[in-house]
Amino acid sequence: MPEYVNELRTPAAIPRRDRQPSTAVLRAGITAFDLLATTAAPAAPVDPAIVSSAHGALRHLLLCYPPYAEGDFTLEGTFAELFRTLPSGCELTVLVHPDVADDLRRIVDRERRENAPTVIESPDYLSFSVWAEDGYVAVTDVGAEPPRTFLVEPFSFPRYGDGLIADLVAEATDIQATQAPLYFQGGNVLVGDDFVLVGADYLTKTLDTWRESAPVLIGDGSPATRANDLFVRTFDRRRRLHFLGLARPIPEELLAPRRFRRGGEWWTEDVGAGAGSLQPVFHIDMFLSLAGRNPATGRYRVLVGSPASAADILGERLPDHALALAFDEIARRLKRLGFDVIRTPLPRVYVDYPGERLRQWYFATSNNCLVEITEGSRRVWLPTYGHGPWKALRATDEANKRIWEGLGFDVVQLGDYHYFAQNLGALHCIKKYLRRGPG
Repeated sequence: MPEYVNELRTPAAIPRRDRQPSTAVLRAGITAFDLLATTAAPAAPVDPAIVSSAHGALRHLLLCYPPYAEGDFTLEGTFAELFRTLPSGCELTVLVHPDVADDLRRIVDRERRENAPTVIESPDYLSFSVWAEDGYVAVTDVGAEPPRTFLVEPFSFPRYGDGLIADLVAEATDIQATQAPLYFQGGNVLVGDDFVLVGADYLTKTLDTWRESAPVLIGDGSPATRANDLFVRTFDRRRRLHFLGLARPIPEELLAPRRFRRGGEWWTEDVGAGAGSLQPVFHIDMFLSLAGRNPATGRYRVLVGSPASAADILGERLPDHALALAFDEIARRLKRLGFDVIRTPLPRVYVDYPGERLRQWYFATSNNCLVEITEGSRRVWLPTYGHGPWKALRATDEANKRIWEGLGFDVVQLGDYHYFAQNLGALHCIKKYLRRGPG
């Protein structure tokens, strides 16, 4: 493997995405939710329909353009490429920090002047990240006239600044913010045409917090049944809900830090970054993509990342911490649910931090993409990784492109997403679908 060095580990704009709240914070969050709900409950959608991760023309996206804190680091190239390649009819709302508002406006003038985004400036003291996907789910209240968009937040969120994004957007637009007594993050939710996939880790987190804090529950039956019912009522009553995960937790010894020698020195390698408990990665959008129905069979097609396939293409040994068996189990579970499963290469790569004598492993994910399926077209925007010292990954980039083209998609390959992926996110994580429509 090549030597990939990056001294800039986690800039404020792109923090590592796998931070999870402690049990104490979760308990405090659900207690606060219960207390506030009895005094000043926020408006809630009457008939929510969760915005699809794949279906309908892209009509409105939310992006976040945070401040920089490290040297020459910038998000300019990434945002310029998005502004240039997203459909001209797609409305954009961008939350921007005042420190970089001029940078954003320069990109807009250059790349999207004819359909400029709505720009919302945050308070200058607020630090938020580029990860626009995670702090909420977007639902359309189809019971309202006209239908309204809501950003539904969980009872707790680990990144404080990101936890305020929904409120800032609600203050500046006609979008509303509300809250639910559930634990979730947007990246662990994928929405098809008639179903919703939710990573199983968030069911267990919700149940663990409920057991300790005893919030008001709805329905009869076991806590898991009640939680399932509340997820359905909060997200969408029309779509089938599937919690997706492993039958047993990933063994801790596979995820523990390891020691190895490099250049005569002892180093540590972080092999557990981003792993979940009942999921091989903490967010399912990192290894699953939705690709619509097979026109011949009517079965829904889900692309599932495969570290083994990537290793075969690259001619490399597959490390045990790539968790290939866990990805295989997820694929089998989806097949048992009636989905058509297509395996896609998911390379296992690393970045070195010489100052810390640390090697961090991560997945160079192309599953974390943007998808648009309409009656007349199919398009996908894919992040790529065959850049710099990782030029060998052009082979897996092209393999992913061929798979999507074989499914009838027009493919837009975007630039280098290594820096996002090593902080446990990619393209799907830096936007929020707010509205889709016919097209």
